[in-house]
Amino acid sequence: MIIAVTAKEASLQSEVDPRFGRAAYFLIANSSTGEVYAHDNTEGINADNGAGTGASQLLAEYKVDVLYTGHVGPKAAEVLDKAKIAYHEHTEGTVEEVLSRIPQEATQQAIEEPPAETVSAPKEGSIRLAIPADSDAGLQAQRSGHFGKCAYYTLIDIKDQQVQQVVAMQNGGHVQGGCSVPVVLLHANHVNKLIVAGIGGRPLQGFRETGIEVYAGIGQTVQETVDLFLNDQLSPISNDQVCGGGPQ
Repeated sequence: MIIAVTAKEASLQSEVDPRFGRAAYFLIANSSTGEVYAHDNTEGINADNGAGTGASQLLAEYKVDVLYTGHVGPKAAEVLDKAKIAYHEHTEGTVEEVLSRIPQEATQQAIEEPPAETVSAPKEGSIRLAIPADSDAGLQAQRSGHFGKCAYYTLIDIKDQQVQQVVAMQNGGHVQGGCSVPVVLLHANHVNKLIVAGIGGRPLQGFRETGIEVYAGIGQTVQETVDLFLNDQLSPISNDQVCGGGPQ
């Protein structure tokens, strides 16, 4: 998820700027990687008119999903709505405080407003393992390198170190909500362990808060990764293994 916060300074410690179109800065954050970019809004500040609509168009170019600010005018709101950018007004505190609340909000949504169950709960005593995949070929599917943008999640129910059931569940897409969407989806479908090729700090925190343990895994196919898991050759991912990158 790409998040924009209006800020008075180019710093995470900056107070949120209550202005939208004429905010001093837009801090653009990628919730998947934790990367934050400060956009200097001098052009918007100096605009004779249309600062709000111009800012809205700017955020659309950055592919922003959610905006946090003080106030959005009606014309700017119209552009944001057309660009499918959700926005939250009356935001207060520092940029860092705003960003720190987002994983908690995603977790709360997963608990209180889960999507419809796609796959029924595993049998008692089983664990449900999820592995991002490029197709619905089950254990023979090629693994996907991105847990949020994968085409499918292969769900594997395991009991007493034996595979009991394999289901290919289609991913809803990397839509608004970005990398918080898989947290909600997998939690709703009774997943308690996830194996990924890489992950950012914020979604990792979101998975942990819903009780999903995340492992760093290798293997070209889902089968290869499952075999490594069953042989205790994979370990839970640590904080120093999270991904970097820009807000894309």
